[in-house]
Amino acid sequence: MPTPGAAALLLWQIVITVRRHVAPAAAALVLLLAACSGDEEAVPETTARATTTTIEPPPVGDGRLVVGILLPTTETLIGEPTVAGAETAIERINDAGGVLGNPIRTVVADEGSTSASASEAIQSLLSRGVDAIIGPASSLIALSTLDEIVSSGTIACSPTASALALDDYPDDDLFFRTIPSDSLQAKAIADLAAQTGTQQVTIVYADDAYGQSLAKSVEEALEGRPIDVVDVIPFSARDEELGDLALRVTQSGAAVTIVLADSNDGTRFLESLGQFDTSGLDAVIVNDAIRNPSAAQRIEALEPDIRNMVIGVAPQAESGVEDEPFDPPGAFAANGFDCVNLIALATAKAESDAPRDIATQMTSVSTGGSECRDFAACIQGLEAGLQIDYNGPSGVTELLARSGDPARAVFDLFGFDETGRDQLLGPFTVSY
Repeated sequence: MPTPGAAALLLWQIVITVRRHVAPAAAALVLLLAACSGDEEAVPETTARATTTTIEPPPVGDGRLVVGILLPTTETLIGEPTVAGAETAIERINDAGGVLGNPIRTVVADEGSTSASASEAIQSLLSRGVDAIIGPASSLIALSTLDEIVSSGTIACSPTASALALDDYPDDDLFFRTIPSDSLQAKAIADLAAQTGTQQVTIVYADDAYGQSLAKSVEEALEGRPIDVVDVIPFSARDEELGDLALRVTQSGAAVTIVLADSNDGTRFLESLGQFDTSGLDAVIVNDAIRNPSAAQRIEALEPDIRNMVIGVAPQAESGVEDEPFDPPGAFAANGFDCVNLIALATAKAESDAPRDIATQMTSVSTGGSECRDFAACIQGLEAGLQIDYNGPSGVTELLARSGDPARAVFDLFGFDETGRDQLLGPFTVSY
């Protein structure tokens, strides 16, 4: 087996190689040039979730942008930061004069944790005449409830729903995301595999809807590269014993294996690998789900040789640069912030708060123009007749016209220390 020092050296070589190809770390946000109106109405109006389920006719625009926040408001890890990010953006936009001459009005609804709770929340937002919705946060909830939003003619932007299945969702061009799709994460994984210099890989995946689609996407992302996929190994959460599958990996001749699963099943497979001679392996590449604090004790208990060769890829949630933190702070808060700013700028460019008019300008304000980093600077550019390119806290905010998803994104490269905690090794930017 490789020594921990050799594995660490391999990790460091990969990090150095990757960093040669990345964009510089995102700069701190430019201070807002607030154009305060002095009107008390400029403070965003926040309304608790309505209880009625009566839906008003689809919004057509009345000159005042109404934004519904559909996020898990009481969930602390992602929900609270994304809500805070969206509300921070609305507050700053209103401080800068609002949109179409009026402050943005806000209606907040708790997505909850089930499709039923989200559906109730969606109906309450639609009944309040929202033009745009920030959310849903959950991929599963988005897949089961998004039709309620788009069928009403309302635009939506999710900061955290990354599911591959949403790539081709029939959304009538009304659904956008500021988190990269898992299809872009698949490309990041393929890029990382290529950076190792390996010529052969195995792919191991949880045999469920998530694992199947991600594994297929990784295979597709590896096509055209000088890398052979020598074995593709599905496994089930119901499989009590994974030793025979782990043995297949060690006997495959591939120097790199890619493990795609949730934190529990992914860690189970790593534990099984530790039962065998892994001297032929140089790296085990994992997806973002394994970066779960609940798995730390089990990661700590892994054979050091296995733990030291694990390299993970995850969408960047916060800046890892201490002197250049994201503003606002918190996991994926910047994504919620970006959703609001893109919608507000698209509204201003369309000169209409009608959702379909807003949707036609979402891509336009995110690419191909004069770069600006906040609403105040971007609106000045629009008012001067410029084509703008909004780049939010991450420095990378560019939507694809065909899907409404990020065309490129910053990903974290991470490993694990001896206590099982994930350690940031560096950021890198990935594009389609």
